[in-house]
Amino acid sequence: MRFTSRRFACLSSSIHHGDETVITGISYDSRTVSKGFLYIAIKGSRVDGNDFIPEAVASGASAVLVDRDHEAVACRRCLPCGVAVIAGDDPAGALSRFSSIQILSNRKFTGIAVTGSCGKTTTKEMIASILSTRFRVARTPGNLNSTLGLPLAVLTMDDEADFGVFEMGVDHYGEMDAMTRIIQPELAVLTNIGISHLENFGTREGIAREKGRIFLPQTQGFILDDNDMKETLYSMSPGIRTVSCPFEDVEMLGLDGIAMSLGSRRFVMPTVGMHNVKDASLAVALARHVGMRDDEIIDGLSSLKPLFGRSRVVHQGSLTVIEDCYNATLDSVDDAIRTVSGLEWKADKLIVLGDMRELGSASRDAHRQVGRSLCTARCDHILLYGDEMEEAYRVLYDSGRRDVVYTRRFDVLSSSLRKKASSGDLVLLKGSRAMAMERLFETLKEVG
Repeated sequence: MRFTSRRFACLSSSIHHGDETVITGISYDSRTVSKGFLYIAIKGSRVDGNDFIPEAVASGASAVLVDRDHEAVACRRCLPCGVAVIAGDDPAGALSRFSSIQILSNRKFTGIAVTGSCGKTTTKEMIASILSTRFRVARTPGNLNSTLGLPLAVLTMDDEADFGVFEMGVDHYGEMDAMTRIIQPELAVLTNIGISHLENFGTREGIAREKGRIFLPQTQGFILDDNDMKETLYSMSPGIRTVSCPFEDVEMLGLDGIAMSLGSRRFVMPTVGMHNVKDASLAVALARHVGMRDDEIIDGLSSLKPLFGRSRVVHQGSLTVIEDCYNATLDSVDDAIRTVSGLEWKADKLIVLGDMRELGSASRDAHRQVGRSLCTARCDHILLYGDEMEEAYRVLYDSGRRDVVYTRRFDVLSSSLRKKASSGDLVLLKGSRAMAMERLFETLKEVG
């Protein structure tokens, strides 16, 4: 990445103040700014990035991007230091405009987009891992899948990549259009339609229609054949192919992964949970579409690396932890409960769950369904945390199950886990990102 502050201002329809500077990186987190970076000051619901402009300048920023309300103050702070100021009505929108024009003018790669209510990141990683066995592949780093994160992912990608695999997450109407303007995908995968962000979309039909806008007229799309919203998606695009499971003799190997056969070859995919088979089915269909051989596909799936917060198996001292803290939907929580229930374990098994967030009017029923799933779970202790999990606790209490702790307070959850867990135990940590369930690792360190 290398361009000038004036080029950014010109392509993003913004105003430039000060001398032209060279930009070699972009960040909206002042803590990650280095010499030559453009710092984007975003005003969020809890933190105002404009307050951290001095820190960004001290870290070597060569330019800052601000909104018009902070233009004058930014100029006073930055121009005497030789730092350019770029001002526009909406910094996030300016970044998107620049990204889309910059990429379209230099684009060499085939764009692949991945969306869905859950499984996006895993499917993206599967696709990228498979394609990487033959091609040069760029992918969304970490979870930069929003209208702010996607342009950053695009601008930092390998200029020589043959394929770019990008995750696109939406939680409001209009966001998918904003992202497909940046990356107009030739290929796209939609994993599923759940109830995440139902409070913003109102209905699953609304979720399907927003996510379905990933399929542009020129896009070859892939969805699973058991997707119950496929008729809605078909009505939006003619270029959608349904995918069935290509694997045979699928066998869970506990925490060691999933054994299965593709064609004549048997292999192990190092992932925990049967839902990964569906994600892999979509990845296989796309890979075959672009001409990948089955042996390349198997090599790619066999070499997957665990990601933070997504069913990653972590050995914490004498404890074994399934860390699944990045997201929580009804389907993914049910699958995690089934996975732990199906594991044979010499010591105790503990299921620790935090709230599933942004479910709107469906939240009560969804958490009660979690409670019903837990009623028959094969585990020794259940710990529930958060306002919404009270519904699951009520179901468990009414069923007569008593190996349950419920609390709204994290300190109580932590102390309860400290008392319940012991050497050799298996612990599942799962909850929505806002619940930050990974904080319990500090507690588990004391136990393990």
